[in-house]
Amino acid sequence: MSRGRYPYDQRYMGGVLRRGYVSTVPEPRSSGRGPENYRMTPHGRSSGRRGPENNGLTPERRFSRWRGLENYGLTCCVNALLQSFIATSELKDLLDRWDSSSVREDALDNVPVHLKGVLGAIRDPSCRAPHKDFLRCLDRQQIQLNVQHDADEVFLAVLNFIQQQMDDKALALEIQSLYRLSVELHHQCVECSSNQPLPGSSYLLSLPLHIRHQSSRNTLKDCLASFFELQKLSGIDNCFCDQCKTRTPFTHGHRILSLPTILCVQLQRFRYSDSGWMQKLDCSVEFQESLDFQDICSQDVFSKDFQKNEGTKYSLFAVIVHSGTAMFGHYTAFVRATTGSSWFYADDNHVGPVSWETVRETYGGRSSRTAYMLLYRREPTQTQGGGEGEEQEGERQEGERQEEEILEGEKLEREKLERENQGG
Repeated sequence: MSRGRYPYDQRYMGGVLRRGYVSTVPEPRSSGRGPENYRMTPHGRSSGRRGPENNGLTPERRFSRWRGLENYGLTCCVNALLQSFIATSELKDLLDRWDSSSVREDALDNVPVHLKGVLGAIRDPSCRAPHKDFLRCLDRQQIQLNVQHDADEVFLAVLNFIQQQMDDKALALEIQSLYRLSVELHHQCVECSSNQPLPGSSYLLSLPLHIRHQSSRNTLKDCLASFFELQKLSGIDNCFCDQCKTRTPFTHGHRILSLPTILCVQLQRFRYSDSGWMQKLDCSVEFQESLDFQDICSQDVFSKDFQKNEGTKYSLFAVIVHSGTAMFGHYTAFVRATTGSSWFYADDNHVGPVSWETVRETYGGRSSRTAYMLLYRREPTQTQGGGEGEEQEGERQEGERQEEEILEGEKLEREKLERENQGG
Protein backbone atom coordinates (compact mmCIF):
# COMPACT_ATOMS: atom_id res chain seq x y z
CA MET A 1 0.00 0.00 0.00
CA SER A 2 1.38 3.37 -0.93
CA ARG A 3 1.75 6.03 1.72
CA GLY A 4 0.19 9.40 0.97
CA ARG A 5 2.25 12.18 2.51
CA TYR A 6 1.40 15.85 2.76
CA PRO A 7 3.61 18.74 3.88
CA TYR A 8 3.43 19.44 7.58
CA ASP A 9 4.03 22.90 9.02
CA GLN A 10 7.38 23.44 10.71
CA ARG A 11 7.15 24.18 14.42
CA TYR A 12 9.32 24.10 17.50
CA MET A 13 8.56 21.57 20.23
CA GLY A 14 10.59 21.90 23.39
CA GLY A 15 13.62 23.19 21.52
CA VAL A 16 13.72 20.57 18.75
CA LEU A 17 12.29 21.56 15.40
CA ARG A 18 9.36 19.37 14.50
CA ARG A 19 9.76 19.00 10.79
CA GLY A 20 8.10 16.16 8.97
CA TYR A 21 4.94 14.96 7.31
CA VAL A 22 1.49 13.88 8.32
CA SER A 23 1.06 10.23 7.43
CA THR A 24 -2.30 9.06 6.13
CA VAL A 25 -1.48 5.49 7.19
CA PRO A 26 -0.36 5.07 10.83
CA GLU A 27 1.96 2.19 10.01
CA PRO A 28 5.60 2.28 11.15
CA ARG A 29 8.17 1.81 8.48
CA SER A 30 11.92 1.50 8.40
CA SER A 31 13.75 4.79 8.33
CA GLY A 32 15.78 3.59 5.32
CA ARG A 33 18.40 6.18 4.49
CA GLY A 34 16.73 8.85 6.58
CA PRO A 35 18.61 11.27 8.82
CA GLU A 36 18.39 9.04 11.91
CA ASN A 37 19.50 5.80 10.27
CA TYR A 38 23.15 6.15 11.22
CA ARG A 39 24.59 3.88 13.90
CA MET A 40 27.21 5.40 16.16
CA THR A 41 29.31 3.81 18.85
CA PRO A 42 29.72 5.61 22.20
CA HIS A 43 32.98 7.01 20.81
CA GLY A 44 31.34 8.59 17.76
CA ARG A 45 32.53 6.11 15.11
CA SER A 46 30.26 4.04 12.95
CA SER A 47 29.76 0.65 14.53
CA GLY A 48 29.23 -1.19 11.25
CA ARG A 49 26.75 -3.46 13.04
CA ARG A 50 23.03 -3.78 12.64
CA GLY A 51 22.45 -4.50 16.29
CA PRO A 52 22.15 -7.47 18.63
CA GLU A 53 21.10 -9.85 15.83
CA ASN A 54 24.68 -9.96 14.55
CA ASN A 55 26.59 -10.52 17.75
CA GLY A 56 26.80 -14.29 17.36
CA LEU A 57 24.99 -15.09 20.60
CA THR A 58 22.15 -17.52 21.09
CA PRO A 59 18.66 -15.96 21.43
CA GLU A 60 18.56 -16.85 25.12
CA ARG A 61 21.85 -15.08 25.84
CA ARG A 62 21.17 -12.27 23.39
CA PHE A 63 18.02 -11.08 25.17
CA SER A 64 19.01 -12.09 28.69
CA ARG A 65 19.99 -8.55 29.73
CA TRP A 66 19.18 -5.73 27.33
CA ARG A 67 17.62 -5.44 23.90
CA GLY A 68 17.70 -2.82 21.18
CA LEU A 69 14.64 -1.31 19.48
CA GLU A 70 14.32 -0.88 15.72
CA ASN A 71 13.94 2.63 14.33
CA TYR A 72 10.74 2.78 12.26
CA GLY A 73 11.17 6.34 11.02
CA LEU A 74 12.36 9.11 13.37
CA THR A 75 11.40 6.99 16.40
CA CYS A 76 14.73 7.35 18.21
CA CYS A 77 13.11 9.68 20.77
CA VAL A 78 10.52 7.06 21.79
CA ASN A 79 13.13 4.28 21.61
CA ALA A 80 15.39 6.08 24.09
CA LEU A 81 12.49 6.80 26.44
CA LEU A 82 11.35 3.18 26.31
CA GLN A 83 14.82 2.07 27.40
CA SER A 84 14.46 4.29 30.47
CA PHE A 85 10.98 2.86 31.18
CA ILE A 86 12.39 -0.67 30.86
CA ALA A 87 15.04 0.27 33.44
CA THR A 88 12.32 1.53 35.80
CA SER A 89 11.30 -1.74 37.44
CA GLU A 90 8.87 0.12 39.73
CA LEU A 91 6.81 1.16 36.70
CA LYS A 92 6.64 -2.39 35.33
CA ASP A 93 5.61 -3.77 38.73
CA LEU A 94 2.70 -1.31 38.96
CA LEU A 95 1.54 -1.99 35.39
CA ASP A 96 1.70 -5.74 36.06
CA ARG A 97 -0.83 -5.22 38.86
CA TRP A 98 -3.28 -3.68 36.39
CA ASP A 99 -5.88 -5.97 34.82
CA SER A 100 -5.73 -4.39 31.36
CA SER A 101 -8.14 -6.99 29.97
CA SER A 102 -10.89 -4.78 31.39
CA VAL A 103 -10.12 -2.26 28.62
CA ARG A 104 -12.26 -3.47 25.75
CA GLU A 105 -13.38 -0.36 23.94
CA ASP A 106 -10.68 1.76 22.30
CA ALA A 107 -7.93 -0.65 23.41
CA LEU A 108 -5.99 0.13 20.22
CA ASP A 109 -5.72 3.77 21.33
CA ASN A 110 -4.89 3.02 24.97
CA VAL A 111 -1.28 4.06 25.67
CA PRO A 112 -0.88 2.28 29.06
CA VAL A 113 -2.17 -0.98 27.54
CA HIS A 114 0.53 -0.89 24.89
CA LEU A 115 3.22 0.33 27.30
CA LYS A 116 2.48 -2.65 29.53
CA GLY A 117 2.75 -4.86 26.45
CA VAL A 118 6.15 -3.43 25.55
CA LEU A 119 7.58 -3.93 29.03
CA GLY A 120 6.38 -7.53 28.99
CA ALA A 121 7.43 -8.38 25.42
CA ILE A 122 10.88 -6.79 25.51
CA ARG A 123 12.35 -9.85 27.26
CA ASP A 124 10.61 -12.32 24.92
CA PRO A 125 13.04 -13.36 22.13
CA SER A 126 10.14 -14.66 20.02
CA CYS A 127 8.66 -11.14 19.78
CA ARG A 128 10.46 -9.54 16.86
CA ALA A 129 8.86 -6.05 17.08
CA PRO A 130 7.89 -5.50 20.74
CA HIS A 131 7.18 -1.77 20.46
CA LYS A 132 5.56 -1.44 17.03
CA ASP A 133 1.99 -1.41 18.41
CA PHE A 134 3.06 1.18 21.00
CA LEU A 135 4.37 3.43 18.21
CA ARG A 136 1.14 3.01 16.24
CA CYS A 137 -0.85 3.94 19.34
CA LEU A 138 1.22 7.10 19.94
CA ASP A 139 0.79 8.00 16.28
CA ARG A 140 -2.98 7.91 16.71
CA GLN A 141 -2.55 10.13 19.80
CA GLN A 142 -0.84 12.84 17.70
CA ILE A 143 2.70 11.82 18.68
CA GLN A 144 3.28 11.17 15.03
CA LEU A 145 5.73 8.92 13.27
CA ASN A 146 8.25 10.46 10.87
CA VAL A 147 8.24 13.66 12.94
CA GLN A 148 10.97 14.81 15.32
CA HIS A 149 9.81 15.11 18.93
CA ASP A 150 11.21 16.43 22.18
CA ALA A 151 12.01 13.64 24.67
CA ASP A 152 10.83 15.52 27.76
CA GLU A 153 7.48 16.41 26.18
CA VAL A 154 6.87 12.83 25.02
CA PHE A 155 7.80 11.59 28.51
CA LEU A 156 5.23 13.89 30.12
CA ALA A 157 2.64 13.01 27.47
CA VAL A 158 2.97 9.28 28.22
CA LEU A 159 2.48 9.93 31.96
CA ASN A 160 -0.59 12.04 31.18
CA PHE A 161 -2.04 9.30 28.97
CA ILE A 162 -1.61 6.85 31.85
CA GLN A 163 -3.63 9.17 34.07
CA GLN A 164 -6.33 9.70 31.48
CA GLN A 165 -6.69 6.21 30.02
CA MET A 166 -6.18 3.75 32.90
CA ASP A 167 -9.51 2.65 34.35
CA ASP A 168 -7.87 1.88 37.70
CA LYS A 169 -7.46 5.48 38.85
CA ALA A 170 -5.85 4.56 42.17
CA LEU A 171 -3.13 2.60 40.38
CA ALA A 172 -2.70 5.38 37.82
CA LEU A 173 -2.12 7.79 40.70
CA GLU A 174 0.51 5.44 42.16
CA ILE A 175 2.34 5.49 38.82
CA GLN A 176 2.27 9.27 38.69
CA SER A 177 3.42 9.42 42.32
CA LEU A 178 6.60 7.57 41.31
CA TYR A 179 7.74 10.75 39.55
CA ARG A 180 5.94 13.42 41.58
CA LEU A 181 8.09 16.11 43.21
CA SER A 182 5.72 18.11 45.43
CA VAL A 183 6.56 21.74 46.13
CA GLU A 184 4.94 24.70 47.83
CA LEU A 185 5.34 28.31 46.82
CA HIS A 186 7.23 30.56 49.22
CA HIS A 187 6.02 34.18 49.16
CA GLN A 188 7.46 36.56 51.79
CA CYS A 189 7.36 40.30 52.26
CA VAL A 190 10.83 41.85 52.44
CA GLU A 191 9.66 44.74 54.64
CA CYS A 192 7.91 42.86 57.46
CA SER A 193 9.09 39.25 56.77
CA SER A 194 5.52 37.96 56.90
CA ASN A 195 4.71 34.91 54.81
CA GLN A 196 1.80 35.48 52.48
CA PRO A 197 -0.58 32.57 51.93
CA LEU A 198 -0.72 31.08 48.45
CA PRO A 199 -3.29 28.56 47.24
CA GLY A 200 -2.30 24.92 47.79
CA SER A 201 0.78 23.07 46.62
CA SER A 202 1.89 21.97 43.18
CA TYR A 203 4.00 19.18 41.77
CA LEU A 204 6.48 18.50 38.99
CA LEU A 205 6.88 15.24 37.08
CA SER A 206 10.04 16.53 35.41
CA LEU A 207 12.35 19.05 37.07
CA PRO A 208 13.46 21.66 34.48
CA LEU A 209 16.91 23.03 35.29
CA HIS A 210 18.33 26.20 33.75
CA ILE A 211 21.86 26.07 32.29
CA ARG A 212 24.09 29.13 32.41
CA HIS A 213 25.34 29.32 28.85
CA GLN A 214 27.84 32.05 29.76
CA SER A 215 29.66 29.52 31.96
CA SER A 216 31.93 26.93 30.35
CA ARG A 217 31.30 24.57 33.28
CA ASN A 218 28.03 23.91 35.08
CA THR A 219 27.32 21.28 37.69
CA LEU A 220 24.05 19.59 38.59
CA LYS A 221 24.42 21.11 42.06
CA ASP A 222 24.63 24.60 40.54
CA CYS A 223 21.54 23.99 38.42
CA LEU A 224 19.51 22.65 41.36
CA ALA A 225 20.58 25.55 43.59
CA SER A 226 19.55 28.00 40.86
CA PHE A 227 16.08 26.41 40.58
CA PHE A 228 15.39 26.69 44.31
CA GLU A 229 17.02 30.09 44.73
CA LEU A 230 14.62 32.76 45.98
CA GLN A 231 13.75 35.44 43.43
CA LYS A 232 13.27 39.05 44.50
CA LEU A 233 10.23 40.80 43.12
CA SER A 234 10.62 44.57 43.23
CA GLY A 235 9.72 47.73 41.37
CA ILE A 236 6.81 47.13 39.03
CA ASP A 237 6.72 43.52 40.35
CA ASN A 238 6.01 44.59 43.94
CA CYS A 239 3.19 42.61 45.59
CA PHE A 240 0.50 43.73 47.99
CA CYS A 241 1.31 42.81 51.61
CA ASP A 242 -1.68 42.12 53.85
CA GLN A 243 0.27 43.24 56.92
CA CYS A 244 1.92 46.36 55.47
CA LYS A 245 -1.28 47.30 53.61
CA THR A 246 0.72 48.43 50.61
CA ARG A 247 2.74 47.07 47.68
CA THR A 248 6.22 46.01 48.83
CA PRO A 249 9.17 43.97 47.51
CA PHE A 250 8.78 40.21 47.95
CA THR A 251 10.91 37.09 47.78
CA HIS A 252 9.40 34.24 45.81
CA GLY A 253 10.47 30.63 45.31
CA HIS A 254 9.80 26.93 45.81
CA ARG A 255 10.07 24.72 48.89
CA ILE A 256 10.22 20.91 48.72
CA LEU A 257 7.26 19.15 50.32
CA SER A 258 8.14 15.61 49.26
CA LEU A 259 10.64 13.89 46.95
CA PRO A 260 9.72 11.25 44.35
CA THR A 261 10.87 7.65 44.06
CA ILE A 262 12.07 8.42 40.51
CA LEU A 263 13.55 11.87 40.03
CA CYS A 264 13.47 13.04 36.41
CA VAL A 265 15.72 16.01 35.64
CA GLN A 266 15.53 17.92 32.37
CA LEU A 267 18.59 19.98 31.45
CA GLN A 268 17.20 22.91 29.47
CA ARG A 269 19.62 22.91 26.58
CA PHE A 270 17.29 24.53 24.03
CA ARG A 271 16.42 28.20 24.04
CA TYR A 272 15.89 31.14 21.71
CA SER A 273 18.85 33.34 20.92
CA ASP A 274 18.67 37.15 20.93
CA SER A 275 18.17 37.00 17.16
CA GLY A 276 15.10 34.80 17.55
CA TRP A 277 16.62 31.49 16.42
CA MET A 278 16.39 28.30 18.44
CA GLN A 279 19.81 27.16 19.61
CA LYS A 280 21.21 24.23 21.55
CA LEU A 281 23.56 24.78 24.48
CA ASP A 282 26.41 22.27 24.33
CA CYS A 283 28.20 23.73 27.36
CA SER A 284 29.30 21.28 30.03
CA VAL A 285 26.97 20.14 32.83
CA GLU A 286 28.63 17.74 35.24
CA PHE A 287 26.44 15.22 37.05
CA GLN A 288 27.25 12.33 39.35
CA GLU A 289 26.06 8.77 39.83
CA SER A 290 24.89 9.55 43.36
CA LEU A 291 23.38 12.71 44.79
CA ASP A 292 21.96 13.76 48.12
CA PHE A 293 19.53 16.68 48.33
CA GLN A 294 20.73 17.34 51.87
CA ASP A 295 24.24 18.02 50.50
CA ILE A 296 23.20 19.83 47.33
CA CYS A 297 20.50 22.12 48.73
CA SER A 298 20.40 24.24 51.86
CA GLN A 299 17.94 23.43 54.62
CA ASP A 300 15.89 26.47 53.58
CA VAL A 301 14.89 24.56 50.45
CA PHE A 302 12.83 22.07 52.47
CA SER A 303 9.35 22.97 53.69
CA LYS A 304 8.61 22.77 57.40
CA ASP A 305 6.15 20.00 56.44
CA PHE A 306 8.87 17.91 54.79
CA GLN A 307 9.14 14.51 56.46
CA LYS A 308 12.57 14.39 58.10
CA ASN A 309 12.79 10.60 57.82
CA GLU A 310 12.17 10.70 54.06
CA GLY A 311 15.17 9.58 52.01
CA THR A 312 17.09 12.27 50.13
CA LYS A 313 19.78 10.11 48.47
CA TYR A 314 19.49 9.11 44.80
CA SER A 315 21.35 6.89 42.30
CA LEU A 316 21.48 7.58 38.57
CA PHE A 317 20.07 4.77 36.39
CA ALA A 318 19.26 6.35 33.00
CA VAL A 319 20.52 9.20 30.82
CA ILE A 320 18.64 10.35 27.70
CA VAL A 321 21.17 11.83 25.28
CA HIS A 322 20.62 14.26 22.42
CA SER A 323 23.13 14.46 19.57
CA GLY A 324 23.13 17.20 16.95
CA THR A 325 21.69 20.69 16.88
CA ALA A 326 18.35 22.30 17.70
CA MET A 327 17.34 21.92 14.05
CA PHE A 328 18.30 18.27 13.64
CA GLY A 329 19.20 15.56 16.11
CA HIS A 330 19.20 11.98 17.31
CA TYR A 331 18.30 10.47 20.70
CA THR A 332 20.08 7.60 22.44
CA ALA A 333 20.14 6.34 26.02
CA PHE A 334 22.50 5.09 28.67
CA VAL A 335 20.81 2.71 31.10
CA ARG A 336 21.98 0.82 34.17
CA ALA A 337 20.78 -2.64 35.10
CA THR A 338 18.40 -2.82 38.08
CA THR A 339 20.76 -5.29 39.75
CA GLY A 340 24.45 -4.57 39.60
CA SER A 341 26.22 -1.43 38.44
CA SER A 342 26.83 -2.15 34.74
CA TRP A 343 25.94 0.54 32.20
CA PHE A 344 24.66 -0.11 28.68
CA TYR A 345 24.41 2.18 25.67
CA ALA A 346 21.27 1.88 23.53
CA ASP A 347 21.34 3.45 20.07
CA ASP A 348 18.10 2.20 18.51
CA ASN A 349 18.67 -1.51 17.80
CA HIS A 350 22.34 -1.48 18.83
CA VAL A 351 23.02 -2.11 22.53
CA GLY A 352 26.38 -2.67 24.16
CA PRO A 353 28.08 -2.44 27.58
CA VAL A 354 29.96 0.75 28.42
CA SER A 355 31.82 2.22 31.37
CA TRP A 356 30.81 5.11 33.60
CA GLU A 357 33.61 7.11 31.99
CA THR A 358 31.74 6.81 28.67
CA VAL A 359 28.55 8.07 30.30
CA ARG A 360 30.47 11.06 31.62
CA GLU A 361 31.38 12.04 28.05
CA THR A 362 27.81 13.35 27.73
CA TYR A 363 28.57 16.23 30.11
CA GLY A 364 29.04 18.32 26.96
CA GLY A 365 31.48 21.12 26.25
CA ARG A 366 33.40 19.30 23.52
CA SER A 367 30.76 17.59 21.39
CA SER A 368 27.11 17.90 20.47
CA ARG A 369 26.30 14.56 22.15
CA THR A 370 24.98 15.81 25.47
CA ALA A 371 22.82 14.56 28.33
CA TYR A 372 19.30 15.98 28.10
CA MET A 373 17.32 14.02 30.72
CA LEU A 374 18.64 12.35 33.88
CA LEU A 375 16.67 9.74 35.83
CA TYR A 376 17.61 9.03 39.44
CA ARG A 377 16.17 6.36 41.76
CA ARG A 378 15.79 7.16 45.45
CA GLU A 379 17.86 4.90 47.64
CA PRO A 380 15.92 3.08 50.36
CA THR A 381 16.51 4.23 53.92
CA GLN A 382 17.95 1.68 56.32
CA THR A 383 15.71 0.39 59.08
CA GLN A 384 16.85 0.15 62.65
CA GLY A 385 19.46 -2.57 62.95
CA GLY A 386 20.31 -2.25 59.26
CA GLY A 387 18.55 -5.49 58.28
CA GLU A 388 16.94 -4.10 55.14
CA GLY A 389 20.08 -2.27 54.10
CA GLU A 390 22.22 -5.38 54.52
CA GLU A 391 19.77 -7.46 52.49
CA GLN A 392 19.75 -4.92 49.65
CA GLU A 393 23.53 -4.68 49.70
CA GLY A 394 23.69 -8.47 49.37
CA GLU A 395 21.30 -8.34 46.41
CA ARG A 396 23.40 -5.62 44.79
CA GLN A 397 26.62 -7.63 45.16
CA GLU A 398 24.93 -10.76 43.82
CA GLY A 399 23.63 -8.76 40.84
CA GLU A 400 27.10 -7.42 40.11
CA ARG A 401 28.54 -10.93 40.25
CA GLN A 402 25.93 -12.20 37.79
CA GLU A 403 26.55 -9.28 35.45
CA GLU A 404 30.29 -9.99 35.46
CA GLU A 405 29.68 -13.67 34.68
CA ILE A 406 27.37 -12.80 31.77
CA LEU A 407 29.80 -10.24 30.33
CA GLU A 408 32.68 -12.70 30.57
CA GLY A 409 30.59 -15.43 28.92
CA GLU A 410 29.61 -13.18 26.05
CA LYS A 411 33.22 -12.10 25.59
CA LEU A 412 34.31 -15.74 25.29
CA GLU A 413 31.52 -16.48 22.80
CA ARG A 414 32.51 -13.50 20.62
CA GLU A 415 36.16 -14.56 20.68
CA LYS A 416 35.14 -18.09 19.71
CA LEU A 417 33.01 -16.82 16.83
CA GLU A 418 35.87 -14.59 15.58
CA ARG A 419 38.28 -17.56 15.61
CA GLU A 420 35.79 -19.68 13.67
CA ASN A 421 35.30 -16.92 11.09
CA GLN A 422 39.05 -16.48 10.69
CA GLY A 423 39.49 -20.23 10.36
CA GLY A 424 36.75 -20.36 7.70
